[in-house]
This record gives sequence, structure tokens and C-alpha cells, in this order.
Amino acid sequence: MGGHVTAARRTESVTVAGGGLIGLCCAYYLREAGLRVTVVERHRVGSGASRGNAGEICPDLVTPLPAPGVIGPALRGLPRSDSPLYIRPRLNAALVRFLVRFGRNSTRRRYASGVRALSGLASGSFRLFEELEAAGVQADPVKRGFVFAYGSADSAHRALRGFREIGAPLGSSVLLGAELSELEPALGPGARAGILVEDQWSVVPSLFVDRLAGALRERGVEIVEGTRVTSVEEAGGRTRVRTQDGDFVSDTAVVAAGIWSRELCRGLGADVGLFPGKGYSFSVDADPMPRRVVHLGDARVVFTPMGGRLRVAGTMEFDSDAEAFHPRRVSAIVAAARGYLKSAAWSARQDEWVGARVMTPDGLPAIGLVPGKSRVYLASGHNMLGLMLGPATGRMVAGLIADRPDPAVSELLSPARQAVRA
Repeated sequence: MGGHVTAARRTESVTVAGGGLIGLCCAYYLREAGLRVTVVERHRVGSGASRGNAGEICPDLVTPLPAPGVIGPALRGLPRSDSPLYIRPRLNAALVRFLVRFGRNSTRRRYASGVRALSGLASGSFRLFEELEAAGVQADPVKRGFVFAYGSADSAHRALRGFREIGAPLGSSVLLGAELSELEPALGPGARAGILVEDQWSVVPSLFVDRLAGALRERGVEIVEGTRVTSVEEAGGRTRVRTQDGDFVSDTAVVAAGIWSRELCRGLGADVGLFPGKGYSFSVDADPMPRRVVHLGDARVVFTPMGGRLRVAGTMEFDSDAEAFHPRRVSAIVAAARGYLKSAAWSARQDEWVGARVMTPDGLPAIGLVPGKSRVYLASGHNMLGLMLGPATGRMVAGLIADRPDPAVSELLSPARQAVRA
């Protein structure tokens, strides 16, 4: 494999700071582009938010979190520790700035622009996952669509209008009673109405991460685990990724370190507006098991069948400590979700997990050159869409480094759109 050459610069080697799902996807497409690639990860590959998520691949449903009508109800629920959106009671200036900017993006115009940007990035995601599967990255996909279940028919009808607005591939109108039970027999009495959205998939995130890492190693990518990146520098037409165990020098660097990308970019002189939004999940036995992914539209919880057990994921917690686990948040998920299943072993939970999803004020990822730099790229800020957008992000980063960007998408997602000097 030979390196890419342009008249402006020569890139043959890349160091990726971060071995989570986004970093591994970047490494895959950079290697496919013929570059020598090294991945440096502070823990083991797939740490952070890569393994504990709901495993959804749903490019027909991508929307930014800041949306008209979201900020008011969300803020009213913040004081309640059982709210789907919760702020730990230690407000700080960074969080206040983030929430103010989030509110400013919750307009119809910005929401519509965000939907277009996310849809453009997500376009072709099913094909990308199929290509990865053919390359050995097999993650037990389930391709039966998603059921959205609601506590009332009114909620379902409101949701149906939203699905129609974004052109979702609907397999039903609002289903009630026996129709809903026939579609998804595992649902309990709390599910009074539902909608089938066809063609969406789910995978097992840990399998995806592990098999992607295996495919990278087979292709000659060096993966260095247990080494924390302390800074990234650009000088003399090259980059230097400094770690606690030594430096990695290469032509180009990609910062894909989850929420720790924020500090690495600040060291490069740019505050790119990233903030941690913690999600929680756990697994339970359920009988009967749902046949497919089930979204609880009112409870803001997702059920995903995985490996014979049911993953239950939900909540959004803004907390200054990005890694702290708070059991009360798991209890809140159980309280919100238990009425929606006929039978589940709620008291025998396993695999309780917390991970910091990287949020941005406009709900769009930050993919592109770090402002003021010519050889250091950022790939972060995927909000709650990191698994699904991972392959598309990797492909986009490889295109940017090879001077083959998609201008319709790359300008909208550039980190410069929201950056200030650090």
C-alpha cells in the first residue's frame, strides 16, 4: 500500500489518538487508503461509550438533539433525579455555556439544517456496514426494523407526524391493542400504542469493536493500548502525539479520543465546544424476548436484544465527572421501563455501565481539521449516534486527509463552526 501524495503535502503515516469506535473506524479507512496507521488508546480498545450503547444503525432516523420544543420540557425536568435529562447539582460555567448554545440551536431553521447534515453523513451507512461485515467485522446484525412504543395513543400520533416529516420508512400507522401485541408480543401493559419503522438495524457493539480491532491488526495497523495521550503537536510539517510512554511522530494525526478530545484540542489552542453527556445501560433476562429494537418514546429508554439477553439503555446526565457511576440513574431507567415488558428480571441486572457520549451544542459531530492546524484532524462529538456514524466518519476523515472531501457535508461538520480560541 502506497501513501497518498499531493502537490501541497505528502501523507504516508497517521497516528490516531483514541481507540474507541470512532478512532478504530478512522484507522480502518485510513489503512484502506494506503497509509501506515498507529492507534493509541488510554485503556483497551472500545473504552468509553463504544461498548455499552444500544447498538442502533438507523440512518433514516437521524436528527440532532437540539430541536424545537425540546429545551423547555427538558429544563423543567432537570431538578428531578429520575428525569430522562438530568444535571448533577454542580453547575459550572462550561455547562451553562453549553446549555445556552444548545438552546440557541433549538430552532426550526437550525434543526432542519442539522437533519440535512446528519442525513448526508449517514447516507450509505447500511452499505458501509455490509462492506465491513464482508471484511470480517461481523457483529450479529438484526435487520427487522424498530418498534416505537408509547404510553398513550396521543403520544404515538404526535410521533407519527414527526416520522413522516423526516421521511422515515414506516411499516405501520399507529398500532393499538391486539395489533401491537401481535407485532411485538414481549410488550407489557405500559405500551398502549406503537409504530413500526422498517429497515433499521442493530448490532452488538462489543462484537463490532473487537472484530474491527482484529481486522485492523490483520491489515498491519499498530494498536497501542494502555497508553494515555497527553498532548498533540504540529510542527515542521509533521505531527507528534505525546504519551506517558513516549512520542509517536507521523505526517498527520487524528484526535478521536471521545470526551478527552476536548483537552487535546485545547492544548492545540482551540475550544471546539464538546461536553460529556453520560448514558447508562444494563442487561436483563426477559421472557418473552423482544424480536427487535424497541424504543420507549415517552420513557426515553431503548430495549435491544443482544446475545440472548436484553440490553436496556437510556438517560442523559450532565456531570462534571465524566466517568462517575450513579446507581440512582439505573433505578430511574428501571422505573420508567418496567411497565413496558411483560416479564423481565429487573432485580437481577447485569453489565451495569456508564459512558460519556460526546455532545455538541448543535447536535452535529465535529469532523475536520482542528482550527488553526493543517495536519491535525478531529473526529468527535457524535452525540448519541457514534456507532451508526462510525464508518461514515472514518470514510470522511480518510477522504479529507487524501484531499477528496465531500463539500456538501464537510463544511457543515467542520470543527471551526463552533470553535473559539482556548
